[in-house]
Amino acid sequence: MKQLGISIIGTDTDVGKTFVTGLLGAMAVDDGFAVGMVKPVSSSAVPFPECVTMDEDNYNVGLESKDATHLMRAVGIPESRRHEVNPYAIAGDFSPRLAAELAGIEIDYDSVLQHTLDVVNRYDLTFVEGAGGITTPLYGEKTFTDFMKDIKLPAIVVADGRLGSINRAILTCEYAKMHGIEVKAIIVNDTTAVDPFLLKTNVADMERYTGIPVLAVVPPYQGPDIQKVQLGWARSFIDSKKLWNTVIGLTC
Repeated sequence: MKQLGISIIGTDTDVGKTFVTGLLGAMAVDDGFAVGMVKPVSSSAVPFPECVTMDEDNYNVGLESKDATHLMRAVGIPESRRHEVNPYAIAGDFSPRLAAELAGIEIDYDSVLQHTLDVVNRYDLTFVEGAGGITTPLYGEKTFTDFMKDIKLPAIVVADGRLGSINRAILTCEYAKMHGIEVKAIIVNDTTAVDPFLLKTNVADMERYTGIPVLAVVPPYQGPDIQKVQLGWARSFIDSKKLWNTVIGLTC
């Protein structure tokens, strides 16, 4: 089959992009796809194994992106392929651009872009997850908007369902459209157990004002960290066949 990819864009940081991407990846594996994952540049990395404290000498030596680890575990990618998933893991709770500057790291934008496209061409379906929101600074003058535009993949926007989420979703989708990024679907991740009426009306208004379907509302997950249990839970509110058809035009 033709190699396909999906960009995952958040309306903000901490909306659950990595959790949702992991769920989608696990479902894709279960649906029979060979799945790739790319988190091209991540900050907030920690030393192996995770340390409680960190000093400036630990910015880029033996660092682990917890987001990348989650994505790898979700689809069964071995540790030997970590660099494939996450070429740059940088310490510091900053944007990737600032984290790289503080660490004295030069991010090779063209190389990361080509690496991502190479991974997309290696698997049936590859998920490419950004960092923070759509305009998060990546390196130099480049933001993740530039990156998502340059990889030319259809996108899913992950939004929260709280008060203010309509505004964030509309702005993200409109900004993506202005920059030639085609958003095919929205997934709302209800991380804070929003009032049901507010959540329902927010979801309806996201669709109304963006013209983009909300294909799933992910409820807060309190279950065990067991892939099969989590996968069964996810299938109770995500129709993966409908999702693949809407986002990448694939009927399976």
